[in-house]
Amino acid sequence: MLSNKSQYILSKIGIPLFEDAKNPTKNDEINIYFFQKDNILTLHANSVDEYSEKEVKLLEAIIGAISGPNQSASQGVITSSSEEPFNIKDFKGSSDLKATLVFCKLNNFLDGLDLISSPALEDMLSNPSLKKDLWSKLKPLQST
Repeated sequence: MLSNKSQYILSKIGIPLFEDAKNPTKNDEINIYFFQKDNILTLHANSVDEYSEKEVKLLEAIIGAISGPNQSASQGVITSSSEEPFNIKDFKGSSDLKATLVFCKLNNFLDGLDLISSPALEDMLSNPSLKKDLWSKLKPLQST
């Protein structure tokens, strides 16, 4: 137990002694970066702006292989948590999406979405055989 003087000093500098049990702090939040081009939505652990030139070219090639009508690209970030899972309705034109590709691990943050899991772009560049697994998942989407 802290002395009254210590409690007073801590309270004045904004350090709470006890947390409110009704409103626990949210430590399970995650930032989900998205890149949407045409009717393809991709989800990432980092912003697409942070990718190398080779990774961006690979991403564009993947999207180009299965994309449909030509639309402008958009990107951004959505904060999600296990209490408030990620929702596909957060994206413009979500009803027209042909596919959602995930290039990162998003355990328990996605609310029942139909996703295509993919290895990280960097991993596919260093190990080209990983591209074959992704291609087998994407090939049926070409004809639709």
